[in-house]
Amino acid sequence: MNEQLYITFENYFNNEMSQEEKLEFENQLQNDIELQEKFELYKETTQFLATKFDKETIAFKENLKSISRDNFAEKEVKKSKVIAFKPFYYAVAASVVFAFGTWFMMQGNPEYGDYNQHENAYFMERSVGDATLNEAQKAFNDKDYKKTVSAFEKVQNLTNPELQYYYAIALIETNDYTKAEILLNNIKSGTSVYKDKAIWYLALSNLKQNKFDECKTYLNQIPADAEDYVKAQKLLKDLD
Repeated sequence: MNEQLYITFENYFNNEMSQEEKLEFENQLQNDIELQEKFELYKETTQFLATKFDKETIAFKENLKSISRDNFAEKEVKKSKVIAFKPFYYAVAASVVFAFGTWFMMQGNPEYGDYNQHENAYFMERSVGDATLNEAQKAFNDKDYKKTVSAFEKVQNLTNPELQYYYAIALIETNDYTKAEILLNNIKSGTSVYKDKAIWYLALSNLKQNKFDECKTYLNQIPADAEDYVKAQKLLKDLD
């Protein structure tokens, strides 16, 4: 997980971003489902604290933010204010510590977002003009994966391994894992140049679902001469 993510959320809520940074973040938020989920979790926790508890609890939240910055951004020692909690607030504090503690502990685990740098699609440059496929290509390269899926769903005869490959990636991005893996397994069982890349994305699909054993199984199937072999070995090492 990105170490700056917690602080990015804080900066956004506190209007500490420039207009350009804010627009860039909102655009990324719109197109990244995984980021949306983390943002919503953080927003719900923040709103819960802000509406339910008094200044002491808000001060506790600020201490958490300070601790996060100490650990992940500045690496310098700061003094934190000691708050005398009333007994009722210990339960609140424990809940918040558990929620954010779990969030930070996950930072050591590899995540799909660390590996989903997809190559651009250029299948229309090698095909006869087709408005639907052109729409799919443009949407994919714009990282608008919902629109990509919608465009591919209009294609009647989707037998080309290259098209299946990009369709499958968009399906993973929109969390339609079952359909994506059917397509990828079909490519994997064939002889196209996308055979090894299909195995890599089968691994990534399972990584995104936190199915780490299944992910490692696919990673171990990627041959040494494959384009994604080095990345696969790095991911295997991170999963051990």
